[in-house]
Amino acid sequence: MVKNPKIKTMVVHSQTKSAWNVIGQSLGGKYKICRVPYLVMDNQELSDRNRQEAFEHANFINHCFNNSDVICSSKYHLPLTFCVYEKVCL
Repeated sequence: MVKNPKIKTMVVHSQTKSAWNVIGQSLGGKYKICRVPYLVMDNQELSDRNRQEAFEHANFINHCFNNSDVICSSKYHLPLTFCVYEKVCL
């Protein structure tokens, strides 16, 4: 059983790095939960794809934190692979 962190989060772009940050929203809890970096390349199309993929990963992490009550409850506990491939968690 996974412990419920009970943290509400949001995704913001880093002000100094090529990365998306998942940060806490609560008062006094505006700390970084994680950073999802991406590569910036000479090719704009590849850079955009990298940025979008990192954004999707950050949103998945954000979704997990914001829906931790449902995810952590044993009644609705599903294997992670089921959530990803069946898209029931998104």
